[in-house]
Amino acid sequence: MAALLVLALLLGTALASSSQAPLLQRLSLLLTTPLGAERLANPHCAGDPFCSFNDWVNAFFFSDATKAGVIERFGPAGAHYLMTYLRDLMAGSVLYYVTAGLWHVYIYKLYGDYFFTQKEFEKPSAATIKDQIQLAQASMFLYAALPVLAEWFVEKGWTVCYYYIEDIGGWPYYLAFTLVYMAMVEVGVYWMHRTLHENKTLYKYIHGLHHKYNKPSTLSPWASVAFNPIDGILQASPYVVCLFIVPCHYLTHVALVFFTAVWATNIHDAMDGDTEPVMGSKYHTMHHTHYHYNFGQFFIFADWMFGTLRVPEPRAAKAVRRTEGGREGGRVGSTASAAR
Repeated sequence: MAALLVLALLLGTALASSSQAPLLQRLSLLLTTPLGAERLANPHCAGDPFCSFNDWVNAFFFSDATKAGVIERFGPAGAHYLMTYLRDLMAGSVLYYVTAGLWHVYIYKLYGDYFFTQKEFEKPSAATIKDQIQLAQASMFLYAALPVLAEWFVEKGWTVCYYYIEDIGGWPYYLAFTLVYMAMVEVGVYWMHRTLHENKTLYKYIHGLHHKYNKPSTLSPWASVAFNPIDGILQASPYVVCLFIVPCHYLTHVALVFFTAVWATNIHDAMDGDTEPVMGSKYHTMHHTHYHYNFGQFFIFADWMFGTLRVPEPRAAKAVRRTEGGREGGRVGSTASAAR
């Protein structure tokens, strides 16, 4: 399902690159399956490219018979948003298990000896991973509602989001506004994340749950969305809020939200690695162990600007220093005993 969502994004972006063809003709192409049979289109989405794109994606998850039944019971609008929510819930869950599962196999099974055994690093326990999976899946039920709310805002015309590249003046403007959007989202995520730490009430009742994983040995790819769902919604809210401020291509917005789930898997693996200016996992590991540093999401520039950036020392170097210190302490102890 995650692969189908990516396919939908790619095809939709291609169709959105030109607005020369009549809208209904373009949407009829979208609603044609690989087998050549046209799918049932939700009348709620007629003439709306944003809604029609999501209706097309929904067709990969629900049969025409199911769609018709839901439309009859809840009405076109209610059916559209209900199926979009269920689609996001299913796609988000599949994406979580696929990305975390593949990364789990890579770092713990295929290369566990290199990443952990040889460096004498402790792997997360099975109980810790089980706890993270249960928490993540429970939070997904509410967290999946945020993209639906964003779509509703866009369809209402309340945002400055656009669907066709020509609507913004061409590719140069698209690239420029996308960079501005990403920068504003990064700063927004930074301050939301920092607020969740500095406000004692928010930390105690919302964000602190995620920080029970406060050692490298309790972090894993499965911890990516293991949080209070309100926590996840608040930290992702800048992606929605910035749609009201900066023109952003709708499918670019979808792609960035989609990618955050993949990115969160990577930064919770407690691995070392020099990724600057990207906020790699070594920075986020320090955030979990020291709390007051490295609040950024993708990049380190917000922490640098606002004085909370802390460059972590590689775990391997610290382990070597501890080992050498222990040996030196043993030699000093032996010398003292001999002197006595």
